[in-house]
Amino acid sequence: MRKLSWWFRVTGVVYIVLGVTWLPFINAPKLDAVIPGFDGPVGGTAYNGFLDWLVMFALEMLVVGAFLIYASFAPDKHLSLVWLVIALEVVRGIVDDVYMIAAGYPVASNVVFIVLHALIIVTGVLAARAAKAQHRTAQASSNPTMPAVSQAT
Repeated sequence: MRKLSWWFRVTGVVYIVLGVTWLPFINAPKLDAVIPGFDGPVGGTAYNGFLDWLVMFALEMLVVGAFLIYASFAPDKHLSLVWLVIALEVVRGIVDDVYMIAAGYPVASNVVFIVLHALIIVTGVLAARAAKAQHRTAQASSNPTMPAVSQAT
């Protein structure tokens, strides 16, 4: 379970860092870099609406990150969380980044995020499989099968 604990912790910290960077007071000053050509006037409906969406996204990242760190203390009880995060990384991560590239957003930053998502996915799958194998090994050693009894007649 050690690998899984560390996956929870590292991924949780990544989520928290990303969540903080998406908070509007940090992201608003660099909005033009995030959304090149953003044409909503500062203080306008589009500008404020986008910043409001950033709050929701940042809070989601912060909550998931905090729960991942919490789960690291009892990883065997939270294995389904690994698969949830993997699903989010595929859909909200890679699929969305590919969509963003196709829609004309900057390729370089989206490719960097695709690599990050792929890393979280691959390491999550490996950590979950290792934990499952370790669990099976522990079960087998604690419940040895009874040796077959020969019946002599």
